[in-house]
Amino acid sequence: MKYNEVVETMSPKDLQKLQLEKFQKQLQHIYKNPFFKKLYEQENFHPQQVKEWQDIKRVPFTYKKYLRDNYPLGLLATNWDDVVRVHLSSGTSGIPTPMVYTKNDLDSWSECMARGLIAAGLRSNDIVQQSHGYGLFTGGFGFHYPLERIGAKVIPTGAGGTERQIRLMQEWGSTAFVSTPSYAVYIAETAMEKGINPARDLQLRLSFHGAEPCSEGLKQRIANLLGLKEHGKEGGARVTYGLTEMGGPIVMECAHEKGVHVWADHYLVEVIDPDTLEEVEPGQPGELVLSNLNYEAMPFLRYRTRDRVLVDFEPCSCGRTHPRITQFLGRVDDMILVSGTNVFPSQVEYVLLRHDKLSENWQLIVDEKKGLHTLKVEVEPVSGAELDDKYVAGVEKEMRDYLLIKCNVDIKPVGSLPRFEGKSKRVIDRRTS
Repeated sequence: MKYNEVVETMSPKDLQKLQLEKFQKQLQHIYKNPFFKKLYEQENFHPQQVKEWQDIKRVPFTYKKYLRDNYPLGLLATNWDDVVRVHLSSGTSGIPTPMVYTKNDLDSWSECMARGLIAAGLRSNDIVQQSHGYGLFTGGFGFHYPLERIGAKVIPTGAGGTERQIRLMQEWGSTAFVSTPSYAVYIAETAMEKGINPARDLQLRLSFHGAEPCSEGLKQRIANLLGLKEHGKEGGARVTYGLTEMGGPIVMECAHEKGVHVWADHYLVEVIDPDTLEEVEPGQPGELVLSNLNYEAMPFLRYRTRDRVLVDFEPCSCGRTHPRITQFLGRVDDMILVSGTNVFPSQVEYVLLRHDKLSENWQLIVDEKKGLHTLKVEVEPVSGAELDDKYVAGVEKEMRDYLLIKCNVDIKPVGSLPRFEGKSKRVIDRRTS
């Protein structure tokens, strides 16, 4: 089943033609903004220079810094009177990242998410518990309206209230759940502590996870913990991707689980080498660059997301022809430099989740001793698992082989590490220099 079959199965050639037309139109639209007009003039660029597909590479990149330097409305590309909603990032790392929307922008946003939800296996008879926070964060509303557009029954719980979340799942027979990955794990843990077996006592068959990284290993752990595959052939956990700068959560993994579909009639995808800024060969890892082809209020072209990905531009086995992000490799700016070695938290999680005796609860500690950097991962075992020194030594060797640097493994008591109802904090850097 497809939400918009004609567009979702459009030939790559026709998609590329449509993208170029929309990109050219969007360039003219953005050029009306004083900041971008000045930026393009400084770079000796004019929208009329984009005549063919390869000319897109002439367009200067857009950076998060531009939003913060022009906060709140310096990058507005339409009339303020046409704006109907405002969202903001949390601003935990500085000035918040704003996004404003016209009515047409909200329709485009809902269209993209509705397509993704249908592709993921959701249907109008599903009962969906939406636990992303409502408010300035884009996650709650980003799911709520497309769920209603599909015709699903929405229980808008918002974040927190874990025991109440579980009770509602039992009382209303919720079949789908929206949350951060770490909160899904917490929900499953809490349910089991209360004597509730999710596979037996709940009806969940789908879960949707965004707002923080969700590796393939973690996704499968969530599916097993919540018993999702016990309640339907299309059951499972699905990864969602998005960012405030592109509108919020925008794309999703389909039921074939072969990558996150990016709707090419709404977003142009490029993958570049973050050092040379040149496009990488198809199938090679690089930084994801996105262009918003439809938004009116605050669109961005060639936006450097800082996310390291693998992208497959070939059609999916589900029949959809749009590009797919097949693997998230971590964020460019999440990289930790430890004694000259690049370490990504996603690498640490990859090693840990290969071990059935280790749980999903872990944190990475970066410290220093006598002027030298040290790396340690604290992790809880699964309940009832017995780990001896030989087992821990084996995990440490595997970690060293994969990270190319020593990383001590410290097994902590079950329940001792932090749990998160929102975004998780996995890295603690205690270095003073």
